[in-house]
Amino acid sequence: MLAGVQPSELPLSQFASNTIRISLLLAFATWWGGFTFYASVVVPVGSEILGSSRTQGFITQVVTHWLNFAAALTISMMAIDLWINRYPLKKTYLFLESGIVVGLLTCLATLVYLHPKLDELIDLSREMIFDEGKFYQIHRVYLWISSAQWALGVLWLACFVTRLTNAKQNSSTEPPHR
Repeated sequence: MLAGVQPSELPLSQFASNTIRISLLLAFATWWGGFTFYASVVVPVGSEILGSSRTQGFITQVVTHWLNFAAALTISMMAIDLWINRYPLKKTYLFLESGIVVGLLTCLATLVYLHPKLDELIDLSREMIFDEGKFYQIHRVYLWISSAQWALGVLWLACFVTRLTNAKQNSSTEPPHR
């Protein structure tokens, strides 16, 4: 250990840094891309084939557990990446990305809180909703929170790509290290 240098201030090898970023992008693609594809393609097609959006909703009830798990993994990786790479970041980027990660985490916590409340109101085996008014009231909030989470994902991706672009530009202007 170098005197006066914190372990988090020591640069990672380029290979380790790239591995972390690729893993993060794969996790993000799985969660956010899966969420986008499911909402934009699977739900409408499933509703059409099954003959009702209600029947498709019972499938979605199970799938959203997996989407929330993928979100938890991805958001954790975002936080780790931000922590590891915080020193070379400008304070503006650090503040913005930290706010996005906190927003994503808040959305996820809300979705995880609401999901059991929706589960209580349905019977999967009989494809029945016990209290439709209450169910759709909670479901509407769930959809709005999901939409906010999706939009924060877009912002995170824009920040992440900007950070990579800036890092590439900065490294190309520096003399090579020997």
